[in-house]
Amino acid sequence: MRALPLALLLAALPGAASAQSSRIQPPPLSADALPVGSDAVRTMSGQWDIAVPKNNLKCRIQLNIISRPAAAATVGMPAPCRKSFGAMGAVQYWELTSRGAIRLFGAKADKLAEFARADAGMMTAQVGTNDFTLEPMTGRYPSPERLASVEAAVSRLNQPQAENPETPATVAGRYQLLRANNADTGCVLLLDRSLPGNIAKSGKASLERGCDDKGLQQFDPAGWIVERDRMFLYARKGHRTGFNIERGGQLVKDPPAGAPLSGRKLP
Repeated sequence: MRALPLALLLAALPGAASAQSSRIQPPPLSADALPVGSDAVRTMSGQWDIAVPKNNLKCRIQLNIISRPAAAATVGMPAPCRKSFGAMGAVQYWELTSRGAIRLFGAKADKLAEFARADAGMMTAQVGTNDFTLEPMTGRYPSPERLASVEAAVSRLNQPQAENPETPATVAGRYQLLRANNADTGCVLLLDRSLPGNIAKSGKASLERGCDDKGLQQFDPAGWIVERDRMFLYARKGHRTGFNIERGGQLVKDPPAGAPLSGRKLP
């Protein structure tokens, strides 16, 4: 499949796209679109390969999230791609629906395409007579970890929402952290609502003294948020990992990439 030179792809990276899109008024979100700052949108942001398989055409684009001058989700695409992809070359913005579809829009809020899940990690859309694919990428190749994160985000959005969604008040507390086969790490995670977190809005996260688990120490939890029946734990450096909130308040890491981890709520 014909790919574009690396130098041209750099035009699609966040800095270039943000500078360009800041001069354009972002369109309002659709009624079924998730907020730009939601964790699901953050998960879907990043590099994707958009392709027209029958024409042997592929290009790397960037789904960005910018905060200034107003929150917006913009699309970075190299100029040669804009010339080669016809109407799709006019894409400027994107949004994520509550069902996990990615919509692409032009500068005048005109909808260009809606990509829905096909194979794991890949999305498809039909635009005119062409079938397009959209695949999450990390660097030069697909990343199994990123594919798992995208798949988990879309799967969660397709599950029925609980009648009584979890709230920060019900999730806050102390959790005994466990590894595979419920092996005790000797570590306790504190999700505190009384102390505001400088990383995540629900509050401050920290490990209590005496935790010797090197993986947890390296992660260094600092903040947390709750979205529906999911808890997202943020590291001090800003990266995050998601947990399903199971019955009884137990936290289970999902997607299960890397070392298993769960949390049992303490009295």
